[in-house]
Amino acid sequence: MCQIPDNFITSDLVNHLRCDKLKFELAPPPTKTKTSWTHARFLFVFEKGDLNTAAHYLAERMHEPFDPFPIAVVAVQHAVYDEFIERVRNRFHQVKPHVATHPNFERSLLELKLGGVKYVVAPESNAPPIASPIIVTDKVTQLFFSSSPSGVVVLKRFSDVPEAARIFDHEQPQFDAVHLFDERISTVYELAKRITCAQFYVNCFDVCMMPILTFYGLRQPHSLLHNGFHYETLEMDNVWRIIVFPYTTSFVRSCCCVPGQCTCFADKKVCCD
Repeated sequence: MCQIPDNFITSDLVNHLRCDKLKFELAPPPTKTKTSWTHARFLFVFEKGDLNTAAHYLAERMHEPFDPFPIAVVAVQHAVYDEFIERVRNRFHQVKPHVATHPNFERSLLELKLGGVKYVVAPESNAPPIASPIIVTDKVTQLFFSSSPSGVVVLKRFSDVPEAARIFDHEQPQFDAVHLFDERISTVYELAKRITCAQFYVNCFDVCMMPILTFYGLRQPHSLLHNGFHYETLEMDNVWRIIVFPYTTSFVRSCCCVPGQCTCFADKKVCCD
């Protein structure tokens, strides 16, 4: 006698439908994964640094605070602290809806208000307070919020390199890279030996590290020039570092000549200006 399969459809199943029991087991709902900082970065701004360039890049990144490589903390030298805040603030505009309605962003704004913490937003003519980038100027760290991206930038002030290093050591999260703006390139070497971080960008952002990564991976001290930037690897207190900075002033305005056939200097031009 043939055996009736378990999934055989009978007249009883059609005429007496049952909704109280599932025929198949449903997969459990996906668990929400906790978001974490993705390659967070630290910015140092010194008195003699290019304040306009630093303010521009910081403001641009603050409009998309949940993208990879966000700037989480900024330390500014005391002499230019207030001036730098104004330069950044005046570059603010309204953030996009996906930022303003992000649960982390809304929670951070609420925590700042309930905690009576001082913070700075865009002028109301540029953006409403609930949809503006946020600079926290009070004496709190990113730990005031949570271990996940807060959507805001914490601003500190310092007097000298040792104090700047202490601020870095007491901040969270774990920083992937350090950006530094100062006219003295030697400052980065003084700072790098005091803090634990592998990548140091001086007076620049968004520089490709590929030319130097091979030497860093081999733990081999090396320096090279590539595409207007100086790259080097070196060991400080048993920690290997990568330091990169522009060695020309033409990196802001790229040359429009055919590669290898630049005639701007011969024609007394400044990169096709």
